[in-house]
Amino acid sequence: MTPAAMIPAAVCDGGALDCGGGLLIAIRRALSGIAVGEILEIRSQAPSVAIDLPAWCDLAGHPLEQVGRSESTASYFVRRGR
Repeated sequence: MTPAAMIPAAVCDGGALDCGGGLLIAIRRALSGIAVGEILEIRSQAPSVAIDLPAWCDLAGHPLEQVGRSESTASYFVRRGR
């Protein structure tokens, strides 16, 4: 479920991909399709993404704004940086 304050401009559904297994490539492609300042929702079922994605966001300059979780999937709301 998307939190009301975080309306994404696009969604990147990574399924079971982790950051080392192609998720970051999918995220970069999705980010290139939205404007600076817009939100990308990244959906993932891989537990390691909870650790790896925040570090990548800091390194890449894309703020991680919010995290939501359901039973099997986490949603990460990332604001596209410059």
